[in-house]
Amino acid sequence: MKVSIIVPPFDYGRMLYGLMRSRSFHNAVPLGAISVAAHLREAGHQVQVVDAPALDIDLLGVCAEVNRFAPDVIGISSTSVIWRSTERLAPMLKERFGVPIVVGGPHASTYPEHCLDNPCIDIAVFGEGEETSVELFERLEAGESLEGVCGVAWKEDGQFRKNDDRISKGRLDDAPLPAYDLLELERYSAPPMRVRQTPALYMELFRGCAYARCSYCTSASSLKNRFRRHSPAVAADKVNTLHLKYGAREIAFVDDDFVVGKDWIYNFCDELRKRGNPVSWTCYVRASQVDAGIFHTMKAAGCHQVLMGIEVLDDDMLVGLSKDLTIESCHAAIRAAHSAGIWVIGLFMVGVPDSNPEQVRSTVTEALRQEVDVAVFSLYRPPPGSPAFEELAWGPEEYIDSFKLQKVAVYVPDGYRDLNSVENSLGEAYRRFYFDRGFIKRTTRKFLTDPVLARNIARAALTLGDQFRPELKNLIQRR
Repeated sequence: MKVSIIVPPFDYGRMLYGLMRSRSFHNAVPLGAISVAAHLREAGHQVQVVDAPALDIDLLGVCAEVNRFAPDVIGISSTSVIWRSTERLAPMLKERFGVPIVVGGPHASTYPEHCLDNPCIDIAVFGEGEETSVELFERLEAGESLEGVCGVAWKEDGQFRKNDDRISKGRLDDAPLPAYDLLELERYSAPPMRVRQTPALYMELFRGCAYARCSYCTSASSLKNRFRRHSPAVAADKVNTLHLKYGAREIAFVDDDFVVGKDWIYNFCDELRKRGNPVSWTCYVRASQVDAGIFHTMKAAGCHQVLMGIEVLDDDMLVGLSKDLTIESCHAAIRAAHSAGIWVIGLFMVGVPDSNPEQVRSTVTEALRQEVDVAVFSLYRPPPGSPAFEELAWGPEEYIDSFKLQKVAVYVPDGYRDLNSVENSLGEAYRRFYFDRGFIKRTTRKFLTDPVLARNIARAALTLGDQFRPELKNLIQRR
């Protein structure tokens, strides 16, 4: 069969950050779509991937791309953020091509019945989509019933039908490399401050999260607490393939927690060194799982930066978020990273339960004291499927409509007056951190001797310009 897999049009820069020039934002490689594509291709299907945001095309442009391929079935990969685009695209595709339309991705995994309320969508795939898609398209090609295909929902005679969840039996080592070749890779880039070298590609080596207890996270529900990963040698082989086949000079690993058990990370780094450290790389780490020995080993294998989900620097609130972290464990992890020459991007949330503006200021002060190299602040927005989301008591339509701008708050802790005060606290956090004299002094010393860092800081300033505008205006007026 010929299968088109589509990522619908969506202006990530404007929608998520309010950017007027969204080209200053990055396009992320759609790993889910190209992983499904690789499995379908291995099963003998012809596959097209149309990533509309990267191609910078609208709904009609998507239809034109699909028309050139003339598929037998169309798949749409959709999150809740882009669902409005998905529901407009589906009727256009159905009218023009008249083929089955399958929706997968996070929105279908959380709300399969809501997806099928659109009469132009025939099937919803929930959970991990690779094995499900292979079996589903075999059934479609043979004209057989969907009964028994785990991970699939559909409507039959107007009635919603949903099969059991799929528990993947495949080893990640045996999975094909995602079909990067189906993308125009020159259209993709990483966020400001994330990478030092280009071309840079995103890569996933794990499925699930070994911790999976954070109150705002969906790992436990979406992957049923199933944690799997590549073996160190196969993981290093696939990294080397991205370098040799696609020219990648850097890899940004997107796994929730890259350091789970010392043996795996030590062996992985050893395998990379055996292959000559083909790329530099970055990854996410959990503060409680790392130490100086691990960071020095990672540095020797090409790691130059880690992203650390700290969220808040308040011990009581860390307990409330089920993080199993303390201020001291975060500080120890940051010190350990710096001892190895690894930068730390601290990830923080504003507006968590029981917080207030003074707590956010305290977190910023503590982050500066701990000399976090880069801070990313975002608003507390628990996704569907997370324990915290249940407290919002939202349905799918309310959740979808909340994505007018990522910087618009959806939750008001008792310590805030209203949504506007939460949003103001986010802006204040950015300004307090990046206009701190000590931070400016430290960072200036670094980028004066590092042109790559200077370039990345300029890109970050462009992306976050709205948050910095009041301070920039004051600086100009003082001059």
